[in-house]
Amino acid sequence: MPVFGLQPAGLLQTIFEDIGVALAIIDKDDRVVFANRTALEFFGAPEGGGIITFQEWRKNFRFEDAVGKQIPIEESAVRRAMRGEHLQSEEVRVEMPDGSLKWVLTWAYQFCSMGMRGVIALIVDQTGEMQLRKAAAQLQRMETLGILAAGLAHDFNNILNTISTNIALVPVTEQMPQSVRLRLEQISEAVERAAGLVRRLIQFSRTHELHKQQLQVNDIVRDVVRLVTPLLRKDISLNLDLGRDLAPIDADPPQLEQVLVNLIVNALDAMPHGGELRISTSAVHQPDGGSEEDWQEFVSIAVADSGVGIPEELQYAIFEPFFTTKPEGKGTGLGLSSSYGIVRQHNGSIEVESKPGQGSTFKVFFPAERVAAHNV
Repeated sequence: MPVFGLQPAGLLQTIFEDIGVALAIIDKDDRVVFANRTALEFFGAPEGGGIITFQEWRKNFRFEDAVGKQIPIEESAVRRAMRGEHLQSEEVRVEMPDGSLKWVLTWAYQFCSMGMRGVIALIVDQTGEMQLRKAAAQLQRMETLGILAAGLAHDFNNILNTISTNIALVPVTEQMPQSVRLRLEQISEAVERAAGLVRRLIQFSRTHELHKQQLQVNDIVRDVVRLVTPLLRKDISLNLDLGRDLAPIDADPPQLEQVLVNLIVNALDAMPHGGELRISTSAVHQPDGGSEEDWQEFVSIAVADSGVGIPEELQYAIFEPFFTTKPEGKGTGLGLSSSYGIVRQHNGSIEVESKPGQGSTFKVFFPAERVAAHNV
């Protein structure tokens, strides 16, 4: 049992090890004199296994509050408790030495017992719960945005139709000044671009009609790759890994093609200095109930790049309409949101895995049809 200096009695030692949370004891001289097994598994044991100070230990981690502001060591729960403050539990984010992020709930209490004075620190890993909470909040926000987008698209479309109809009624004659004719053409082009944005908003809101048919995902992927080949720069390498014997899915071919084009274009934009574009398909089984018999088969499409990556704090917003990390004028912020709407209308799901500087992977899952699979 890992003990750096303090030797609790056998029963107390057992309790410390089995309470299920990370526990550490810091004495009045700032030394970490005890850490239970959970603490060592979560934060790692000190090199050499000897006693280290709290300051030495903490410099290996970055602690942030709920809004992402770094918490200096003097404002840490341990130092505040050491000063005699009575603290409530705090939810903080920890950047680990490997760059991963953890959400934890911390408590710190001052104690004086058995000739020792210091602070007992308790830490509960809430990373999983936080991810579920964020995912639930994101789903609710996306549903609300979908309702708003549907209403906005309908009203905006009516306005565009009025403009377009009135332009069509303007008689174009040889006597019309060239400047006026040019203005009318510019208005028509602007209306068409706006109509395109409305169509993508409608896709996000999932109010458009789909024309589904059974199809093979690999066939769609090959067609889309041929379509986007002219966009592949010389510094981009393409790697296709298409699974065999995939079950068909029930989908609208043009809509599925648009999802893939959106993801591929985003991947290319994320690699301004070149890199690797990887597109793969596979069969995936995911739980759809409490037993193995309830697991459902999905067909997955993954589009991965080796580009700049997406910060974690932005990943929950990338599917929202008009949200974009691209420079002004380089994107509308509707590509991923329309893809999200199309996938959801197909009873599928879309997720992202990304780290800054390490690229991004977008995975789309569609329910497989329960019929005999075909060789592809």
